[in-house]
Amino acid sequence: MIEHSQTRRKSPLANFAQADAIVVLGFVLCVLATLAFWTQMQPFRSLQDYSAVQDTTQSNELRKYTTLIISGLFMLFLWADGNGRRIFDVARSPVIVAVFGWALLTCLISANPSLALNRLVLAAIAVQVAYAVPFLFRDASRLIDALGLCATILITASYLGVLFLPDLAIHAVRDVTEQTLAGNWRGIFGHKNDLSSMAALFVFLGILVARTNSRVWGIAIVLASVVLLIMSEGKTATLLTIPALFFGLLIVHMRSMVLTTLLACGLIVTIVFFTLGGVLSADLATVFEGILPDPSFTGRTDAWKIALEAIGQSPLVGYGYVIFWDLGMAHNMAVAASVIGNFDHAHNAFLDVILSVGLIGLFFVLVWTVVLPLRHIHRIRPYIRNGTESALAGFLVNVWLFGMMNASLEAILFNRSNPIWYTVLVAMGCLHAWAQSLPIKR
Repeated sequence: MIEHSQTRRKSPLANFAQADAIVVLGFVLCVLATLAFWTQMQPFRSLQDYSAVQDTTQSNELRKYTTLIISGLFMLFLWADGNGRRIFDVARSPVIVAVFGWALLTCLISANPSLALNRLVLAAIAVQVAYAVPFLFRDASRLIDALGLCATILITASYLGVLFLPDLAIHAVRDVTEQTLAGNWRGIFGHKNDLSSMAALFVFLGILVARTNSRVWGIAIVLASVVLLIMSEGKTATLLTIPALFFGLLIVHMRSMVLTTLLACGLIVTIVFFTLGGVLSADLATVFEGILPDPSFTGRTDAWKIALEAIGQSPLVGYGYVIFWDLGMAHNMAVAASVIGNFDHAHNAFLDVILSVGLIGLFFVLVWTVVLPLRHIHRIRPYIRNGTESALAGFLVNVWLFGMMNASLEAILFNRSNPIWYTVLVAMGCLHAWAQSLPIKR
């Protein structure tokens, strides 16, 4: 596992002259993999190409083969570095095996097994790569440098896109869909919500960099990310950033497992209540109309009605991994739910997981993404020895908590190689590796 250092270095890459080849290779692999997953190999995707936007079943061949190559390089690196047993580390987790085993079954009985299986393989590779990231480094400082460099590249590219490629970095009235978003920044990403969520995660990363490796660099990342967050006008990410930051740091310092669980789960359940509650109960909808500024959550309630209608018809096994919205099934459900709208996901990760793998699959996913991280956090807490480890733990919990809170309004949970999901996976993978490296209590 990563060893931690208290030394504050003058330059993020100051020690590279003395680094051996395997250390440099690990750094480069992390940067390449992170940039590939964060950009989806489609930076500045045009939203004015009708065929590309509307046909969501199209396969991105570049992303597919790049992902396979990255997976192979990670396995080769771990083997060369004497960590061959870590190549399939995730396969030794019964919960993760249960998640993918059940998802495989739902794919095989779905309306389009080929498409569902293709996407499930991509999801599995994303998990394998993300969980291997902590084993690329000998100390935490280089991991922080690598993630900081990736964030700096994406932030810089987003600003350059706004300046020189505005049609590809800012939503426009000429876009095929969602013309009402015209003027909102989306940077290198395909949607303003992706930019806003990633900008929030970059804020957490900038704070980590400032607390550990370089105060100036970290503050610059934070300030640049805040501007992107504001200009994207992503309300969900903006509203969740401060709570995720505050409560995440609080969780790191709480000693009671019971209180930690109550706080984390309470935050997640509260957001679920205020979002889905109004759709499930007419009485709650009336109450929410009086207290919420936008009880429809920018039209998301229509997507939730469609999803709930579909879940009612196949609650246990769902419709196959991430294919429900792409095969026309949503149209029939929209008619049944008396909803007019064109959606490509449920705008709620929990509903999308049920649509993909049913309620049984949701149970496995929640154990994986909520229960296990909480156990890891509780396991790690007594062994935090210095400021660097405290800062790293705070960052990992911030990312994880933001992802779980954001899941009530965006489809980021167990979503292929989605950039936000990948970042949450890296945080979960680091927590897992850190907890596994600690001595067993007698």
